[in-house]
Amino acid sequence: MTKGKPPKNIARRALGIALSATPILLALACALWPRAPSPAREAAGLVLTIGATLLGLWNLYLGYVRPWRYRRRHGSPTGYHLVSGLPLVGTLLLVGGCVIAFGSPLVGCCGLLAALVDPDGLPWIPVHTWEDGSLWDG
Repeated sequence: MTKGKPPKNIARRALGIALSATPILLALACALWPRAPSPAREAAGLVLTIGATLLGLWNLYLGYVRPWRYRRRHGSPTGYHLVSGLPLVGTLLLVGGCVIAFGSPLVGCCGLLAALVDPDGLPWIPVHTWEDGSLWDG
């Protein structure tokens, strides 16, 4: 028997994935629910989910595009100062928008887009931390 990596805690990882997927599931339910909300609630939900999408794009820029541009301009990442966006705020806006306008396909689709674009949001936590054994297997 060879000694390799210890077995991964599948139950803890499955629970983490399930909890992290809740904003995506909420946005899907919002988009597919058969009863439409009032126009005022739909407008409020749309404002929140568009804000979540814009914030997600800002986080994407700060986390991936800005460092890439710095390395390209200076030749190396030496001297680069990491700037954090607003982690999890986009997820809170997404959840708020989908709850307010539950049943709106437009708000649900904007919420899905926001969840997929924001690398600092809740759905991306398992992707960023998958190899961290202290979090998942500890």
